[in-house]
Amino acid sequence: MRVAVIDHGMGNLPSVARALEAAGAFVEVISSATEAATADALCVPGQGIFNRCVNNLHASGLGETIGQWVELERPFLGICLGLQVLFESSEEGGSGLGLFGGRVERLRPPAGATGVRVPHIGWNEVAGEYFYFDHSYAVHPSDEALVTGWCNHGERVAARIERGPLLAVQFHPEKSAAAGLALLRRWVAA
Repeated sequence: MRVAVIDHGMGNLPSVARALEAAGAFVEVISSATEAATADALCVPGQGIFNRCVNNLHASGLGETIGQWVELERPFLGICLGLQVLFESSEEGGSGLGLFGGRVERLRPPAGATGVRVPHIGWNEVAGEYFYFDHSYAVHPSDEALVTGWCNHGERVAARIERGPLLAVQFHPEKSAAAGLALLRRWVAA
């Protein structure tokens, strides 16, 4: 499978590319819509600022490409920020791609909670497996049926969404050791 990893001007491109290659994909880092044409799958990696990421995606034509890709149910992987930009808006600022209903909101530890820090950095359980998280904002989808994995960090957090060949996760599989690599291998194989 040829996976186009989108360079949106931020993010941890080298580690995402290496992890996908280890999972069996041929990876090419792209920064324009025309470069996506020959890919089998798209990946929007994590790390960055919501509105800057969305603006960069639109400026390169990749925002529209992602929308068409998801609409046509082609293989897509979103990691952390790559999950968040799929939704309508973010408290961090700005409108998202609007492919799914819902909002991205800042994590807020409950009053009196101890040991719940923001940003959420470290390992957390999702559906019986542990993955590495590094985020201050979380998705609140309008349709919770999209969510196939939750975690708890002072509040219930949508950690994984799936629809057909679309997989988008709040955690970083490229930093999640064996569990992350296994998840990427399943996605590449599917």
